[in-house]
Amino acid sequence: MKKLIIFFAIRVFCIILVANFFEPRDYEYGEIARNLVLGNGFSRSLDTGGRLYLTSSHAPVYPFFLFLFYKLGYHPVLFFIIQVIQAILATFTILFVKKTAEVLCNRDVAEIASWLLGFYPPFIYHCTKLSPTIMFLFFLSFTLFLILKESDKKKLSWIRTGLCLGITILTDPIAFVLYPVIFVWFLLKKLSFLKFILIITISILTIAPWTIRNYIVHKRVVPVTTQFAVNFWIGNNPNATGTDFYQVKSADDYTLMTHSLPADIQDSLKNLSEIERADFYLGKAIEFIRSNPVQFFKLLIKKFYYYWWFIPSNEYLPTDREKYKTLLVISYVPILFFGLFGIALALSFSKDNLLPILVVGFISLLYIVAHVGPLRYRMPVEIYLVLYAAVSLNFCYKKVMGIMST
Repeated sequence: MKKLIIFFAIRVFCIILVANFFEPRDYEYGEIARNLVLGNGFSRSLDTGGRLYLTSSHAPVYPFFLFLFYKLGYHPVLFFIIQVIQAILATFTILFVKKTAEVLCNRDVAEIASWLLGFYPPFIYHCTKLSPTIMFLFFLSFTLFLILKESDKKKLSWIRTGLCLGITILTDPIAFVLYPVIFVWFLLKKLSFLKFILIITISILTIAPWTIRNYIVHKRVVPVTTQFAVNFWIGNNPNATGTDFYQVKSADDYTLMTHSLPADIQDSLKNLSEIERADFYLGKAIEFIRSNPVQFFKLLIKKFYYYWWFIPSNEYLPTDREKYKTLLVISYVPILFFGLFGIALALSFSKDNLLPILVVGFISLLYIVAHVGPLRYRMPVEIYLVLYAAVSLNFCYKKVMGIMST
């Protein structure tokens, strides 16, 4: 308990030090939350030239979370409270990763993992941002822990796991990759298929109210968001850079990838519905891949490098990320090295380790193929790299101690 208080205190100290509670950027999530406060529903206007429309561009959990505070105003105290709540969620994420390590490995590994994650700079840094990253990591780590823990036959535990999985998807649809991950894991572990069906069914029922709302708005089935289509095009088009941007000169001079389209096409897209725009972007991305397989493959290599390393400053906004880049690199390199080594070790110990390892593989693969590789997209992978770095360090420590004792 004392350890968790220390980890929480570190994050609060970082929040105060960074001071991102004075007019912080809240991106599309904040725009939607403000429209909810104004009584305009879950809506946006920034990508249609000012025309307000009901949207399904982003998952609902985080905008509604912001809405609860924005109803009270937009002053620094409220932004500070939001970030402190994120620090609490981050602290519980450490706990869930530790508990997961106990199930998969042993208490020694779990202790090392908790200390590593507790002091891991990128994980601390994201508590200061108004984005769903920390909330998603909280629900993701909780879901994986429940899947590993709930091996009994009580249906209530299966329902709880399915509910948590559904909320995770409503926080970030990338969590849909957990469906094939869980399926593969159940097959390899030869677990009850009924349990798998119930978990998936409950998660779908959890998502269903939002899907029904989307159908009412768009007259088409949209499980969570329409954003996949535009993200897929951003990552796969003739001008693609492996980032969200077509060109970056400075923090105040950049061109978003969507603004690289000819002006007449941009103007015509503003007059289309959200679904029509999604169809346009999806069609263009598929057309690009079919017509340019060599360029597509080169983009995959670039995005693989960007995802697992860092995007160059001249291709991404040189803002606060650049300010802390040295610290981020210094902390990430040993986690990457020991994490990959730990994955190899863990696979030789227990098949249970396949669950988080498959999550690492599926999430990274989807981002690399379908979108781009900014730092925030790597965080779900990094928290489990930290766990397996702990496996490596524990292994090395025992080897050294064994040599010294002989």
